Amino acid sequence: MRLVSLAIVVLLLLLLRKLLWCLLWLWCWRQGRPTPEPISFLPRRSGAQFTEHIEREDEPCGKH
Repeated sequence: MRLVSLAIVVLLLLLLRKLLWCLLWLWCWRQGRPTPEPISFLPRRSGAQFTEHIEREDEPCGKH
């Protein structure tokens, strides 16, 4: 039971980290400031997937 509780706490901390980054990104974007570098849900992973997603959104519809 203690291991499950520890896993839940770690998961919540990772989610909180990502949520804070998302809020910071939105605030910077809204203010017209440079946005922070993308982060992944898990530490030490690249944010390339997020960057690719943003680049796809900039393309006109039907050109994915």
